[in-house]
Amino acid sequence: MSSKQTYERMRERDVGLGPWSERAVRAVIEAIFAREGEGGDVTPPSAERVTWVTGEIEDFMARASGRSYAIVLLSLVVVSFVAPLFVRRLGTLAALTPRERVEALDRFEKTGLAPAMLAVKALLSVHYYEHPDAAREVGYDGACLISSSSSSAAVP
Repeated sequence: MSSKQTYERMRERDVGLGPWSERAVRAVIEAIFAREGEGGDVTPPSAERVTWVTGEIEDFMARASGRSYAIVLLSLVVVSFVAPLFVRRLGTLAALTPRERVEALDRFEKTGLAPAMLAVKALLSVHYYEHPDAAREVGYDGACLISSSSSSAAVP
């Protein structure tokens, strides 16, 4: 038996995200990870990055337990339909402009409904920053912050 074993949870369902929930996930990703550029323009991440993260979420959701799946989807429904109300719009978050999405989520997070956003945001953040380009984007150069001479304390 090898000393390193990998455990992978089997997919519990064929599809992790349906068409509606995939659009909702994409809209939230585009808002959470948007950048404000020159002149106040809001620029979502690249379509390639959004597609990659959405694929990761789809796979995760297909492997999630029934309870986790239900909690994330319920949170996504609440965020998608309630957040637009905070910018005086009806419909879903996906129907808003990038700037309106950012503003809607910002206002939503300042309410008592913020725990719904926490579930969605935490899941998306974990997967977004697993992307191979994430370390470079946040300025991580791969070097250890502690030199080997300063970490030479005896290990019991």
